[in-house]
Amino acid sequence: MAEERFGLKHRPFPTTPDTAYYYPATPHETALAPLVRAIRDKEGLALLTGDPGTGKTLLGQLMLERLGDNVVTAFITNTHLADRAALLQALLFDLGLPYADGTEQVLRLRLTEAVLNHCREGRRTVAVIDEAQHLSPDLLEELRLLGNLEAGSEKAFQVVCLAQTPIAATLKLPEMTPWKQRLAVHVHLGPLSVEESFDYLRHHIRLAGGNPEKIKDEAGVGTRARATHGIPRLLNQAAHHALVLADAAAMDRIDVEVAIEALAAIGLPTDHGGADDLLAVASPAPVETEPKAKKKLRKSA
Repeated sequence: MAEERFGLKHRPFPTTPDTAYYYPATPHETALAPLVRAIRDKEGLALLTGDPGTGKTLLGQLMLERLGDNVVTAFITNTHLADRAALLQALLFDLGLPYADGTEQVLRLRLTEAVLNHCREGRRTVAVIDEAQHLSPDLLEELRLLGNLEAGSEKAFQVVCLAQTPIAATLKLPEMTPWKQRLAVHVHLGPLSVEESFDYLRHHIRLAGGNPEKIKDEAGVGTRARATHGIPRLLNQAAHHALVLADAAAMDRIDVEVAIEALAAIGLPTDHGGADDLLAVASPAPVETEPKAKKKLRKSA
């Protein structure tokens, strides 16, 4: 396995969000802080938007971790929901409450009762709704109404929506005006810079017990950092493919050519030009007619 060749304790680039691997990049910390503050300030409704792969789900998980134990949480990941009853069932299920039977109103009352009970116990209920761009205006309105639940002067139910940027079209609809007026925080999560992409890759190697300087040269890292446009999911995919290719070719170091092959394997183009390209610090070797990793594989056969 690639991990054994490079002296890694485990796979350094996970396929799913994992808070143990969190790299506190500027865009993520800048987005996370107001979300946590909104929950602690007892706001009813918050929204985090961003392109696919930028780390919205990971930030949702981190936010809940930072809230402590006095918060009851639900994390809804599948938002292809047919109606309000389906949304209420999803919330009840994730909160560990009975969800299988009852009309829409019965489900709503069941959720309301549980939320108010939590509040009387000194605990707030926070629901994170991932992939919220799939929700219809009607379902978003249901979340707004739930976010209006109060016990005394405090919000009893708080909602954080994580959504891709197409949700903006839904929010422009006239019927979404009340939703936008209730929205306490809207944060947009952008990609990493080239420099932070570089550090992101090094960070993951270190967490897996490896030495980045021994595994990757700067040209190879720079190629991936620039070609993935700072999208963490793509950085993870490209880096993992590079490790696999280098291991298959019995290479002890990932250079620029292996990096290019890894990018091609996940369908990303590469561009060596540009003043901000980290490849400027290196002198690329002449282009060969056969990729290095494949050539070494053929020779070892």
